[in-house]
Amino acid sequence: MSALASHFDRLLAYHGWAYRQLLASLASLDETRYRADRGLYFGSIHGTLNHLAVVDRIWFSRVLHLPRPFEKLDAEAAPDRAALAAVLAEGIGLWRAWLAGQDDNALAAPLEYQNMRGDAFRRPHGEILTHLVNHGTHHRGQVTAAMTAMGLESPALDFIYYQPSRP
Repeated sequence: MSALASHFDRLLAYHGWAYRQLLASLASLDETRYRADRGLYFGSIHGTLNHLAVVDRIWFSRVLHLPRPFEKLDAEAAPDRAALAAVLAEGIGLWRAWLAGQDDNALAAPLEYQNMRGDAFRRPHGEILTHLVNHGTHHRGQVTAAMTAMGLESPALDFIYYQPSRP
């Protein structure tokens, strides 16, 4: 694997680790509080994590030039926590498997795609991967802020904490 692909693989591994850490810390949260509107962009904790699963699949379909799997950013990717955890983990696996076949030239090559409104864009594949992980970090931060507001302890999800425990 090239140095650039290895870097993105490490980011995707972190991305999966951060999901696992967050989901584990939410395991004891009762369903009512988990699904309550917390003032997040996608309402509840479940809505926010579900959005990340939806967006993951939308970006993956764009990269593979497949039909869009969801028509809305708040579509239901998974109805419950266990299914959502599986969808998120599967998404990381799909991205990492795809990445294993990419070299630096492929990662620098532009992807032409349309956003949800149909506007055309062109961005290098590496920027798409960076966006995917950064977008997850953004929304996981919203979830941890909601946890703190509820008086719950939130996990440390900074990349630096992933480093010592990476596979």
